[in-house]
Amino acid sequence: MSVTKKNQAVPTPIKSDTDYLGQALRTSHLARAVDLITDPWCNMILRAAFMGTRRFEAFQQRVSAPRQTLSLRLAYLIQIGMLTKQHAGTDSARQEYRLTPLGKSLHANVLASWSWERRWGTTRDQIPTRLVHTTCQHAFQPVLVCEHCEQPLTLHRVEPMHARLDLDQRERTIRNRRWRSPATESESPDRDILAVIDDRWSVLIVAALMLGASRYEQLIVMLQISSAVLARRLQRLYTLGLLVGWQDPTDARRSVYRLDKSGQDLFANLLTLSQWGGQDQDRPDTIGWIHTHCGTLARGRMSCSHCKAPLLPSDVARTWPRTDSAA
Repeated sequence: MSVTKKNQAVPTPIKSDTDYLGQALRTSHLARAVDLITDPWCNMILRAAFMGTRRFEAFQQRVSAPRQTLSLRLAYLIQIGMLTKQHAGTDSARQEYRLTPLGKSLHANVLASWSWERRWGTTRDQIPTRLVHTTCQHAFQPVLVCEHCEQPLTLHRVEPMHARLDLDQRERTIRNRRWRSPATESESPDRDILAVIDDRWSVLIVAALMLGASRYEQLIVMLQISSAVLARRLQRLYTLGLLVGWQDPTDARRSVYRLDKSGQDLFANLLTLSQWGGQDQDRPDTIGWIHTHCGTLARGRMSCSHCKAPLLPSDVARTWPRTDSAA
């Protein structure tokens, strides 16, 4: 790897130690995105906004949040530029919340979450049953493709890369206020996308495993996480069926972990979240993925499985289960 200027780095194949890789992960665009919006209530609010929810009462009905909790999260999402608050009409005193351009740019991640939920989740009655691309008028599945060669991007079709980037303390990501949520503490959580990705440590553990970590000690060093917190998160991911673990055949005191198929299928979610977190950044990412099909640094986009066109928020219609009430 070569460094040309301060805070500029060129990704190189992973050949260094665990601490080096951990530094790259902790200063990555993914880590920045996780610190900004990985909170169960915030993600539920954003997903409801993409479904057309705008009024406070409608948000409360959709996400089942206490009024004070909802007020705090809406205010935070306005503060970081994801939502804007405005009058519902020129003659209306009622106000509504709308996605900003920054908020709308999370659309690819929302589609990735829907796709994972439809395939692996156990709470499918809480999400749209079908998506229709209004441009081609066909039901579709969101497909993550490489912007360069337009071939599918999956974890098995990429090779991880990373770069060293020494940041000044003032430039490090400052984690937003953390709110405790029962969703992240339940011993027997529902297997839904919110239970999987709306906990900071869970996302970073999945990312570390995708980057090649496999041992408990590696995860401790890479994430700079306490042993107690790591043990709880690994148990939770195991309960959700995202990873498998076994004793190291060379040392029974150690455990080895890898992602199961549902965990590997989170790649689209993490890549789109990472790309969202890299918007308006004046430095390159410290982790990346080389698409083995075309040999380029992977940058993905969500496309319609029928017509192959990019999916814009305004071009996607949703069908809800009959038991759901419209917000």
